[in-house]
Amino acid sequence: MAFQTSCVSAANIVTGLTFQQDVMADAEGRELVQHGSALFPIACYAENLKSYSVAWHWHEEFEYILAMKGPLTVDVNKTRVTLQTNQGVFLNSGILHAVEQAEKGEALLHSGVFHPRLVGGMDTIFWQKLIRPMLQPDAPAFFLLDGAVPWQAQVLTCLREAWQAVAVEPFDYENRVRYYLSAALRLLSTQCVGGRTKVSQQEQIAAERMKQMLRFVEEHYAEELTVERIAASVALSESACLRSFRQMLGITPIQYVKQFRVEKAAELLRSTRLKTGEIGMECGFADGSYFIKTFREIKHCTPKEYRAKFC
Repeated sequence: MAFQTSCVSAANIVTGLTFQQDVMADAEGRELVQHGSALFPIACYAENLKSYSVAWHWHEEFEYILAMKGPLTVDVNKTRVTLQTNQGVFLNSGILHAVEQAEKGEALLHSGVFHPRLVGGMDTIFWQKLIRPMLQPDAPAFFLLDGAVPWQAQVLTCLREAWQAVAVEPFDYENRVRYYLSAALRLLSTQCVGGRTKVSQQEQIAAERMKQMLRFVEEHYAEELTVERIAASVALSESACLRSFRQMLGITPIQYVKQFRVEKAAELLRSTRLKTGEIGMECGFADGSYFIKTFREIKHCTPKEYRAKFC
């Protein structure tokens, strides 16, 4: 059974803009949702993180996140990046990441997810010059983008223009989008020269193992889960499992389970008429009062208050 996090798109009928809700992934935790179409593989999203956060996941596509109203945090592998209003981050292919608001209040973002082949297939000069440097093992996992740095300001402008073109769909917008993304990648690929962030084989193995453990949790979140079960899914000891989660995600396995269950519950509160107790049970909370307590800890309101606020 495929698992879900928080990113499947439902198309807006008027424009090309889409809204993220749930992500499907394969047995290795890789996202299965198709962003855009086979002919034009890009989708752009507008999100208010006040109602939910984007859980840990990964995909082969590039992704960029623009903070329209901050602060918001983007966790990338072992690093937490805080984006202020008008800052952004570009995420490389295959990188574990998660997104949430940094504090109480609204956090608004625009994001774009696109496959590298949109810029050029593997048999083109565009792939060799713009894509290939980004996909090398020693390429950065992400690029923090700040308007105070000239080249980063140029990248931000290109990404905003690409997002706007997808959202509004003016005449010949497909070529505009490809042009702006190519210009952004030209600037980003120049920062990949010189092997500045070499990733060891051990780190690569750890990242793959983490993806498998996330997949296990997201397949079995409705069941009773322990550190022992999560560790056993990748043949690790409990102590190694705890260490891996703390080092890579900054939380314990059980904290991740709680966060994931609450996000699933929030989704059901927004999209169904199920009773609160039924939602708690469906999301792995056997005790109703513990469900309400945990939900309040993470969402800063009760499930009932959440439903009234966001439905």
